[in-house]
Parts: sequence; structure tokens; C-alpha cells
Amino acid sequence: MKDRQRPPVIIIGAHRSGTTATARALELLGLQIGEHLDSHREPRPLQKLHEDYLQRTGAAWYNPQPFLKWIETTEGKQDCSSYLRTNLPRDFARIFGYRRNPKGFWLQARLSFGGRWGWKEPRTTLFAPTWVEIFPEARIVHVVREALAAASSIRERELKFQAAGDPPISNLADLDYCTQLVQTYLAAGERLADFPNYHRLQFEELQANPPAMLEQLARFCDLRVVTRDLAAAAASIRPARVRSTSS
Repeated sequence: MKDRQRPPVIIIGAHRSGTTATARALELLGLQIGEHLDSHREPRPLQKLHEDYLQRTGAAWYNPQPFLKWIETTEGKQDCSSYLRTNLPRDFARIFGYRRNPKGFWLQARLSFGGRWGWKEPRTTLFAPTWVEIFPEARIVHVVREALAAASSIRERELKFQAAGDPPISNLADLDYCTQLVQTYLAAGERLADFPNYHRLQFEELQANPPAMLEQLARFCDLRVVTRDLAAAAASIRPARVRSTSS
């Protein structure tokens, strides 16, 4: 893609940290994040692009340490960069969730004329330094949720999958492991904290005051927001669960 395409808004954060709700709200505010997406507002080809490379290094989204160690090396950093740079130009539309149909072509054309765009896929958090090399003017929205809440959600989802007959994923039924996993993603995202266009969004604060937090986020993402869209986006944010205080 070229012409007047703007740098992307890249939404990062651990799994179950509120990235889906944040992405959905930003869509309502005018951010284009693809057309052919799963229920979590993610393009499956981008998931596969990331996961295939993780597997090359003996890693996975739920076991990122081998990958993180690999890209700390000069060889690993160069190899990861080459992998993304090679795949991106030849398959841009599919990777970011655009179909080869009239709507898909129209949405891609909007990018060429300056439409604000981006994506959300939690594995991006691990690959974030390489993506920033490719898009040095990208705007990074790092969604952070209280670690135990995110970890509990990962574990609950895993137990539901197992109950439905899915094979277990190593260690995800262990709350301590899930907490460490969330903290690993948090540290991975914070590698970009000194990046000029980095914005940390505490998800609990978004839940507590959606209009104010989304208005601030829209300004950071350079989205032109009208009152009606802001109201719709704010209404899409579910409040935090009320925890019982009984013993």
C-alpha cells in the first residue's frame, strides 16, 4: 500500500485484557480495522502469521518465552523483521482482514486516501518492536488490565474449552501460570513505553468513565469524533463486574 496511506493504530495488550472492547469502541469512532474478522475483531491470517513464526522458535501465544529470547539476539531480530517484511507486501489485504470483493476493495481504497486504520491481535504485543520498525510512525494503544482479572479470564476460558471437549493447552488451567503469562505480555508491551506515539490505557479506567477515556483515546488516534459516535462507543463498554464483599 502507498499513496496517502497513514500509519496504523496498533492495539496491543495481553489476551483477555479488554483489547476487543477497546477495538470495537474505536471502530465505532471511525477506526478501520478490517472487514473479515473473527468474534474478537481480529483477522485470522494475522493470527496465523504471528503464530507460525512463534512455532518456528518453539514458542506459542501461551508460551512466548522462547520467541522473546530469540528476538533479543541480533540474528533473531533480523530474521523476525525479514519474515514480516516479506509476507506483508505480498498479502497485505488478506493479512489485515480485507476480502477480494467490492466492499473489501473500497475499504482498501480508503486507506490509500488517508483513512485512519489499524488492527488488534494480542500476539502483536510480542512482535511490537518489529512492527514499529515497519511502521515507525504508528500509534500504539497498549490496553492494560489488572493482571489477576486477565489471568482469571484466560483460565476460565480454557476450562470452558476443555469442558466442551477441546484438548487442554499446557498450563492454562493454572492461575499462577496465567498470571505470569499476563505479566510477560505486559512487559513485552512496555518495551514501547518510550516510543513517541505510545498510549497506555488502563481498561478499568475505561470501564469507569467510557466517554472521557474514549474522547482522550480518539484524540490520540487522530479520529474525528462526533457526539453521536462517542455516545455509541461509550455505550459499548461494559462496566466492571461488581465483586461480592461477603466472606
